[in-house]
Amino acid sequence: MIKFGTDGWRAIMDYEFTVDRVALVTQAIADYLIQSGFGSREVIVGYDTRRNSRIFAETVCSVLSGNNIRILLPKRDIPTPLVAFTIMDRRLGGGIMITASHNPPEYNGIKFIPEKGAPALPEVTDAIERNIRSSSSVRKIEFQDAKTYGLVAEFDPFHKYSK
Repeated sequence: MIKFGTDGWRAIMDYEFTVDRVALVTQAIADYLIQSGFGSREVIVGYDTRRNSRIFAETVCSVLSGNNIRILLPKRDIPTPLVAFTIMDRRLGGGIMITASHNPPEYNGIKFIPEKGAPALPEVTDAIERNIRSSSSVRKIEFQDAKTYGLVAEFDPFHKYSK
């Protein structure tokens, strides 16, 4: 048994939801996007206000960029429905949201939203899971380099969504 002390929930989150695990899952999603033909379209990467969500979103951007997938990254935290709206509005290849959704604040997660803006169906999640099991390496570039190379574009999605 692992004991984490008085600040246990943060330690649990840091132990279970890590940058390395986010990178591995993102590589599997990148592989799925490329395999399904949507890797040539931009992808939105959203994040909520949970602890370290922006850091995890930058990790997602690093991996997608390492797979030559272009990203739209909101300048601030956004809700999941805004990710889905942006996918549909801009005809993106999909989206990745860093959130644990309705779960308690001590959790975080990564959610893939396909090109139709709806939750991923079992055949999509099954394909991503297979990619996780078969992935031999994570391809990524540094976040700041991805921005410099034009693979990550920061934007404000609220204006169009609020109309």
